[in-house]
Parts: sequence; structure tokens; C-alpha cells
Amino acid sequence: MKTSLILIFIPLCIFIHNNGVNAFTPPPRAEQAAILINNRIYFNGGWNGTYVSDFFYLDVSGPFTTASMNWTDLSSIPGRIMRAFSTACISEINKGQIIYFSGGAIAVGDNFTSIFDTKTQQWITPKTSGNFTAVVRKSAQCIASGNEIYIYGGYDDLFNMIKLDALNLKWSTYYPGFIAPIGLLGYSATLLNNASILYMGGKLHQGSFVDLSYILMDKTTSGSIPYSRCDHGSVYIPQYNQILIFYGYPDSSFIALDTLNFVWSYPTILNNGGSPYQLIRFTSILIGAYILIAFGNDHISDNLTNDVLLLDVSQKDNYKWSTSYDPTKRFQSISTTTPIMSPTSNISHDSLSVNIGAIIGGIFGGIAGLIILSTAAVIAIKRYGNPPLFTSEEVTSNQPES
Repeated sequence: MKTSLILIFIPLCIFIHNNGVNAFTPPPRAEQAAILINNRIYFNGGWNGTYVSDFFYLDVSGPFTTASMNWTDLSSIPGRIMRAFSTACISEINKGQIIYFSGGAIAVGDNFTSIFDTKTQQWITPKTSGNFTAVVRKSAQCIASGNEIYIYGGYDDLFNMIKLDALNLKWSTYYPGFIAPIGLLGYSATLLNNASILYMGGKLHQGSFVDLSYILMDKTTSGSIPYSRCDHGSVYIPQYNQILIFYGYPDSSFIALDTLNFVWSYPTILNNGGSPYQLIRFTSILIGAYILIAFGNDHISDNLTNDVLLLDVSQKDNYKWSTSYDPTKRFQSISTTTPIMSPTSNISHDSLSVNIGAIIGGIFGGIAGLIILSTAAVIAIKRYGNPPLFTSEEVTSNQPES
């Protein structure tokens, strides 16, 4: 009798374990930092009315469905600083390390920067020099190019872009004069050709949307000009030379920007699906031939979600929602031409510090909130000088963080 019970019980335990009944499932949240490294998407913190304290990753090395995903909880690893409204980058110095920045009132001063080493599975609090991290930055984005990491704007009316020399752990800042908006947040940032940073959408923390109509060296866009938005998703698909923008508010439609000719268009979504919410403050990452969209909250009800969505982008401008991920799927072959904004052949990764890219914005005007993005403005600080009437200043400090 006892033997038969044991023989029945063991297979049952194996069945339960393999089918994930007791597996970790992350709870709903918004404003989490997420980044893809070595076929794992690492998610850090977030906001659910208070600071969320967990840290975990999703394994995307093999096939999965949105109903059954391989989550791993790393929250028990000591040394992590709770963050929300933060951002994460990977520098070329150590591609196995994730560098986290900002994250609300908690993450200032010595807590502004922290590193997670994915190889040793340890947290590191680096000692940086420079005195530009004592103020609150929220909902800003970081862009890594070579050994340098750039962070623009944020919550606290910051009229500068700060830069981290990841090799020497030294902060400096750029003051772009009266060209860039003050305290921009809720925008998206994309690095093109390792030469230009495109900042798209966003608003000032007082609530008004950004007016970039006065920016020098305007780059006019054409096509289906989109309405303004913030807290949206933005994914660069290099195979198509295309930035796909989606969700956010007040406009939540899907729209694409051709980064060769700067033409806007509306891609076709072939089937029903996606989020039932006006989704904001979520994660969007390109994995293989899919865009993964995770977490976030509804702008209308403010309800949080832990939904994970997959958009199959393997066929250009003919996208479709999927509930399964196939890592073997490939992008369709398309003809390509030389990009308009290509760097010169002798510009290295490190030269972005003096060849700071672009701000995409537009004329945000109109009546009763009908704010139309009508032009794309490109700010280019050339390697050998600044454009007329444009002033920039780099400020460094050897003072350690207090």
C-alpha cells in the first residue's frame, strides 16, 4: 500500500513542477526598467502605488507562449537599490554588466548609479565623480555609445544632458543653450548609426507637450504626420530602417518612421489583439522578429497590468499579434539604400561625445489638445564645430558624489 502511494505521488510532483504551477509570476507594475542581454530580459523594480522591490528576468532563448513563460526571480540577491521611473544601459566596457540610473527620490547621489553583473550575479555600487546626480530624475532614457552613456532631461526641470564616461566612471554635462526643451520626460530615445540620438515625443513635467518648432537645422518629415504622445513605446527595427511607435497618450495608434527618408506611415496590423488598455509606461523590446510588450498601466483607469504581448514584425508593415514566440523566425528580405544620416567612416564609437545626435520633435500646437507633430528637428553638434548660433558647453567635475 505504501509503495503504491509513493509510485503515484512522485510522477504527480514531477507533473506539477514541469507545468509551472508553483513558478514565479511577476505582479502588475509600471515604470520598470528592462533590458535584453544574452537572451534574457532583465526587469528591475517599477511602481504599483509604491516602489516595487523585485528583480527578475525572462528567458527568451527558446520558444514560449504568453500563457507559459520562463521567469526567474533574482530578488534575493543582496545589494540592490529599489528603483522606479529608472533606465538601464549596457556599455561596451563590460557587456555582461547592466548599469541602472536614476529612479525617483531614492536613487540620487551615491544611489543614482548601480551595476548588476550578469556573470557573477552580483550588485555593484560604483563610486563616480561629478556632481550632477544629486537631483531627482524620473522617466528619462539613457543611450549608450561606445564607452559613453547619455541621459537627457527628466522630472526636475533639468536643462542639460549628462554623460557618464563608463571607463573612468566620471560624469559631465552638456548645456545645449535654448534649443532643447527643459525637463523633458516620458519620451523615447533611439541611437541611429552610432552617430545621432533621436528623441521622440514626451512632455514637460508641468504637463504641456514639447514645442520644438524653434530648433535649428530642421529636418522636415512627411507622410502621415502623427499626433503628439508621451509614455509610449518605441522600437527601432534596423532590418527595415524603421522606428515603430505605439500606445502612449493622448494618441495610442501604431505609426512608423522611415529613418532613411523621414517619412511617417501607418503599418497594417493583420489581426485583432494587443492590449485592451490605453497602455502607458510599459516595456517594449525587439526580440528576434517580435516586439515584446510587457506590464504598464491604463491611462484611463490607471489599472496596472502584468500582461505580456507579442507583435510579429517579420513582414515589413504587415504585422500581426501572436501568442507564441519562435526564435527561429526571420525577417523578410527587403532592398536597402544608403541611410541619409550615416556617420563618416572615420568616426569612432567614442566620438558621439562631440557628435551628439538628434532631437526629433515638432510643432506641438492646435486647439483643445489637438497637438500635431509636423516637423522633425535634428540638432547636430559636428565633430569639428557647432552650427551658427548654437552654443554648447561641456562641464566636468572631479568632486566625488556626496
